[in-house]
Amino acid sequence: MAENSVSGGEVKAVHEGKSSAAPVSSAEKWSHEAIVARSNMRPERMQKLKVAANSGQNLGFEFLHECWNDDPALVIVIKKLLMKYPQWGIAIVDGVLVK
Repeated sequence: MAENSVSGGEVKAVHEGKSSAAPVSSAEKWSHEAIVARSNMRPERMQKLKVAANSGQNLGFEFLHECWNDDPALVIVIKKLLMKYPQWGIAIVDGVLVK
């Protein structure tokens, strides 16, 4: 998330490239702005996950890990995807995504 702009009471998240690798505190992760940003990113991420489920295309650990850590709503989708494609070599250990 590069910046947030507020206009007319709406919060619009502007995204540039991939998210930063900087750690995010729990308070920041659950702030209104962060929730809105995740919500805005969800349809695009969900579409990529659906394409992967149908094609078997490995989206890569980084993308899956980012979705896993960023959006609790995508965790179930990712779990199903990993069960369907164990050959990707990505697993869930103690609730954490690992290579």
